Amino acid sequence: MNSATICALPGCYVPVWIGNNGQPSQYCSRSHMAAASHQPQRPQRPRLCKNCQAKPVYTEPGKVHDFCGRTCASAYAQSGKGGHQPPHAAATTGPSAGVDMCLLCDQRPRTFVNGKLSDFCSIKCRDSVHQGTPAILEVPKSQDEWRSVVQQFGDQWKSSPKPPDVVKVYKIYSPQSHIKKFLSYKTAVGNSRRRWHGTARQCRIGDDAQNTGFCTNSGCRVCSILQNSFQVEKAARGQFGVGIYTSATSSKANSFINNAGGSSYRALLLNEVIMGKTCKLQSDDTTLNQPPAGYDSVVGEPGKGLQHDEAIVYKNEAIRPLYLIIFKP
Repeated sequence: MNSATICALPGCYVPVWIGNNGQPSQYCSRSHMAAASHQPQRPQRPRLCKNCQAKPVYTEPGKVHDFCGRTCASAYAQSGKGGHQPPHAAATTGPSAGVDMCLLCDQRPRTFVNGKLSDFCSIKCRDSVHQGTPAILEVPKSQDEWRSVVQQFGDQWKSSPKPPDVVKVYKIYSPQSHIKKFLSYKTAVGNSRRRWHGTARQCRIGDDAQNTGFCTNSGCRVCSILQNSFQVEKAARGQFGVGIYTSATSSKANSFINNAGGSSYRALLLNEVIMGKTCKLQSDDTTLNQPPAGYDSVVGEPGKGLQHDEAIVYKNEAIRPLYLIIFKP
């Protein structure tokens, strides 16, 4: 990639926006186009990767790296000082060199958008995924995101023996129609929490790279949730009525898994749940179809009928699946 394909705003190394007519802009976005109009200096050429000498180096707040990504960093180290090897597709289990790569193409570093690390290297990769939702993308073991999810899984496993080994983590991209409703509800209600959910899996989705497509089995709740998020109308009546049940305890969620698809692994969903104002209960109330008046959710606290916590919401827009975790029994 040469400097002509990089945003012309000084300090930005994001690829330029490609219009519907196929013609590239000078900038990655309208905001950078506007920002550039207020800068009298000419755009400076980006500093190029020390290995491939073709792509701009990876930058993050407060630090400029010597390489465009972990692939070139590894190639340079393996070739000896001053060596030069052309980049190739990064292996998801290889050395990270401190750079998290795009979850879609795995060719370029993930970029920062409004100060937050994006999942993707460019608008093109981002839109390719968002326009193709629902979808799941594997999170490589070398990335911080993997470590965060696996640590939460282990820390919240309360049963003996020790937590099982996680073999795969996938990020879930729900349909944009649901995401818009979820984000609107999140803004209005607040109190976001990450909670676990175990359910029926009638296929081998997530077991390996060859099994990332959704099955059509109506009894496969995992694939149903991955495609359409959670639906209260499909929920069974539990100890706190008809709602969507999750838990802060991964081992508790594991007890609800029904693995009937022939897989040698088990699967859990890690979700973002909007709890709002919680009503804490220690006694069952199977008649509930919504939270008690004045509350947004119900929390079943350990006590008479519960060994571990439960969190229940009664609206589809109060939850979205974030990650699919595949682990050994």
